Amino acid sequence: MAAFLMVGTLVAFAPAGLAAAQVTTVETLPPAVDADGRTADERIDQVVVLLRILGAVLVVGTAGYWWRTRPATVERLAAAEPVLDEWAGSTEDVG
Repeated sequence: MAAFLMVGTLVAFAPAGLAAAQVTTVETLPPAVDADGRTADERIDQVVVLLRILGAVLVVGTAGYWWRTRPATVERLAAAEPVLDEWAGSTEDVG
């Protein structure tokens, strides 16, 4: 029964579906100049400059992070901390 329904559906709707489809093609060209008066090349150049600036910020931030967290700096900062009494932080009752 299901096979008959499937074949009937394919026979009934497949040709109508393909023949009834309307294909409309509208070719549009992007405007040569946008609302700000910039051409496509100028907009692309602006994006490239922005990406270069973001890349430079990322490199500087990475270098700064590395500089502050490299082993020599961490060891130097740890050595500069005052040595506290080993019993000062203890909550043990010595009594």
